[in-house]
Amino acid sequence: MMAASISHDAGVGLGGGLWFRASRLCLLLLIIIMPMEAITAAREMAMMGAAFFLFIHLWLTGQRQWRPTALLWPWILYAVTAALSLLSAVDPAYSLKELRAEVLKGLIVFYTGVHFIRSEEHLKQAWAALLAGVAIMGVFAVFYFFAEGGNLLHHYLRAGSLHNGYGGFGTYLVTVWPFVLLAPMAFPSPRLRPVWPVLIAVTAFSGYITFGRATWLGMLLEFGLCLVIMSRRRLRAALLGCLVCLALVAALLSVPGARHGERWSQLWNNPAKVGGTAGDLIALWRHSLGRIAQEPFTGIGLGRHSFSKAFPEFRATHQPLLWHSHNMFIELALQLGVQGLAAVLWAFIAIIAALWPHAPPARRDTVGLFGAAAALMVIGFSVRNLTDDFFVDDSGFMLWLLAGLALGARWWRDRAGRPGDDASPESQEP
Repeated sequence: MMAASISHDAGVGLGGGLWFRASRLCLLLLIIIMPMEAITAAREMAMMGAAFFLFIHLWLTGQRQWRPTALLWPWILYAVTAALSLLSAVDPAYSLKELRAEVLKGLIVFYTGVHFIRSEEHLKQAWAALLAGVAIMGVFAVFYFFAEGGNLLHHYLRAGSLHNGYGGFGTYLVTVWPFVLLAPMAFPSPRLRPVWPVLIAVTAFSGYITFGRATWLGMLLEFGLCLVIMSRRRLRAALLGCLVCLALVAALLSVPGARHGERWSQLWNNPAKVGGTAGDLIALWRHSLGRIAQEPFTGIGLGRHSFSKAFPEFRATHQPLLWHSHNMFIELALQLGVQGLAAVLWAFIAIIAALWPHAPPARRDTVGLFGAAAALMVIGFSVRNLTDDFFVDDSGFMLWLLAGLALGARWWRDRAGRPGDDASPESQEP
């Protein structure tokens, strides 16, 4: 009997280890290929494989302790408001599809990240995979930009790398930029020192050649806040960071590629005549905010195409690119009602509050540095999406995955060493 029990335990341990390795392989692959448009099937398989194999591992090893994190109630509210929006959706079948594709998958990706971290090494591997993906995307962005005849002073050709365009690629860069900036602190090996300036420069240059002004602003804000959180004299660092960022903003706005057809002299006197991209957005936002003011708690249904379905008159009288609200927060309120916007704002604020460092993280403090980068990521992501809505598909999944990894690592560290806890250093992890 004892021999049979030992054999069973050994089998469970071996099987559990194999399942976790399969999950880890899928998750690391997912982090690298997430922004690559041409391999969406591989992304879906990696996403579901990471969640499935991790679940089997936790079940077989008995490590089933739930990690709710600070986002439990925001997630519940978000899911409920998304489901209730089906009742008022302009196209319930489409919104139901979006509910499965965006909210349900986002929930799975987030909690996969939360429960994946079982040691500091797991977080380091995830961070290294992210940096590898950034390097690949950055190199291809620069190569394609110049190969296709890009001009550093004009926005007629804009870098999209392996993504589906400059908008998605710019959102990806804003999302990963804090992790690139803090990587030298997390991986201070002498062998890697020559790598970090090159990776930082390639990522920053890739952001520039997207010619996305919201991308520039998001990355500059993250850079300034990075100076603040890594300084022991944060007030002085904040003032210095503001001056540096303002100087960089002024320099960028002086580039001819920073003007997309606007007549800024009309902004205060007659906003309708600003023209260009900004003029289109002003007209779009006025329309969307007017609809929200009329029915603040009634959404038109989840999904960016709900806008075109709900407002065919507006679509018929404006340019084709204005097919959704081009502002993440306006879009959330329009689709789900203000209660849906409140749920996502609650989630974002909870992430920042949970991960914002009260003191500069120490060198090699992987958990603290990764958490700080995730907090900056949420801020930059929000700023980037003030003029567009990329809180969808791979952009949204990457945000949820990195936030989940950061919160899961914090949960693991806070509970490490407690007897009987699955996060204990004595637990057998593959």
